[in-house]
Amino acid sequence: MDNLGVMVGYGFDFNLGGKKNIASALRNKGYLVEEVNEAWPRDKYVLFKNKYINSIDEGISGNVFGDGGNVQLSKNFALVSDNAFYFNDIKKDVDFEKLFNNKKYYESAKKTISEKGKKQYHVPVHVAPTGFFFGNSSAQGHIDLFTLLLPNSKVLIFDKHFGKDANLYHDYNEIAEKENLKFIEYDGSKENVWFPLNSLVVANSLKDTVALDSKANSLKKILEKERVEIISVDMPQRNYPAGKINCQTNVFLLKDKNNLSKLLY
Repeated sequence: MDNLGVMVGYGFDFNLGGKKNIASALRNKGYLVEEVNEAWPRDKYVLFKNKYINSIDEGISGNVFGDGGNVQLSKNFALVSDNAFYFNDIKKDVDFEKLFNNKKYYESAKKTISEKGKKQYHVPVHVAPTGFFFGNSSAQGHIDLFTLLLPNSKVLIFDKHFGKDANLYHDYNEIAEKENLKFIEYDGSKENVWFPLNSLVVANSLKDTVALDSKANSLKKILEKERVEIISVDMPQRNYPAGKINCQTNVFLLKDKNNLSKLLY
C-alpha cells in the first residue's frame, strides 16, 4: 500500500453506483479507504510524484492536466487526451476548426498540449487521440474509459471497442514503442460490462494493483498473464454509466487523509 489511500465516490447513482462495493473490496486488501460525497473524485485532481495538480474548476474552464479522466500517468511520462483542445487555456492558442479537417495542423497543434502539460508534470507529455477529431462524433473524451496504463509492468492496453477510431492512425502503438511499453489491443465488446478498462491502478514503488469489474473476465486473463495483482469488484451493471471504477476513485497521500475536502474543492 506504500503511502497511498483511496477515496471512493458514488458514481452515476448515490445508492446504486457501486461505492460500497469498491470500498469494501479495497479495504479487504488492506487499503485505507475514505468514502466521499462526490460522484467522480477522479475529475478533481491528479497526484503525480507526490504533488497534487488540481483541476481548479469544472469543465472546460478548469485545468485539463488536473482532470484525471483526461490523463494516464507513468513514472516518466504522461498521456493527455486531445479532449484538452476543448479547454479554454488550450483552445485560445489553436485554430479549433482546423483540427477537424487538417491532419497536419492537428499534429502541429498537439505541441500546445504537450508543452503546457510538461510545465505541470515536468515529464514528457504524449497527446492521446480520442477519435473525435478524426470524425467520430460520439468518441469518449476521457481516455481512461478506453485505455489502461500500468507503470511498473510497462503495459498499455487499448480498447478498440470503446475507443473506436482513437487509434485510427496508430498513435497508441507509436507511444508504446517510444516509451518501451508492451501494447495490447483489447476488445471491450467481448466483456459483459461497460467500460472495463476504467479500472483503478494503484502503482506503488514495485508493482501495479488493478481494481476492476469482477465480470471483466477477458481483462482479468490479460492482467494475470502480466502478473498484475487484481482486486475484483462486484459492480452494478448499467449501460452508459458515464464512468466506472477509475472515475469513482482517486488516490491520496496518507499524510493528507484528514484534509481530503481541500482536494475536492
